[in-house]
Amino acid sequence: MFSGKSEQLIRYVEQAITAGYATVIFYPHMANRQSERDIQRRIVNTSLTHVPVFAVDTQGLGFHDIVQQHQADVIAIDETQFFSRHIVDVVRVWRHQGRHVAIAGLDMDSNENPFGPMGDLLCLADNIMKLHAQCSLCHNPAMISYRLNDSREQVMVGERNYTALCLECYDQLSSHRSQEGQNDGAVREKTSNHSGLV
Repeated sequence: MFSGKSEQLIRYVEQAITAGYATVIFYPHMANRQSERDIQRRIVNTSLTHVPVFAVDTQGLGFHDIVQQHQADVIAIDETQFFSRHIVDVVRVWRHQGRHVAIAGLDMDSNENPFGPMGDLLCLADNIMKLHAQCSLCHNPAMISYRLNDSREQVMVGERNYTALCLECYDQLSSHRSQEGQNDGAVREKTSNHSGLV
């Protein structure tokens, strides 16, 4: 979260296009329209305006038809954590077809569990690049997203719902929240009072 994953994916796509590879970009079609617009804006507002970009169902329906139609050599997927586990099988098929697949997404959720299909996808990866945001409290490298409310839902989207923290700050806030039942507003105030909020 806030680490530049989408930007790194875009750089990869730019290199693939320069090398002459037919490329498509996917991102999840989501119920939250603002989140979907944010994802699309990050991809489209680049030099990649001529690259086909598709919002697809989080079940991954339609992937194969689009890839075949565009004869894609390179497939880039942003916000991959929001897709169902079906995407693991889809990526496996593409790998065996000789296609290059680049994915960007959070590897773990705010409860330190693998986020959606990401754990399985990491096992298939030839190369892994872990990027880190800056902790919104101490400015050290952030390792985890901290939920700014008490919802237990894994798929909550939006920078208003999370902040990036290092493990030490995450442990301190989590401990404080559980011991004192700290409300959302107090956590938001604590993280937003620091100029490093990313």
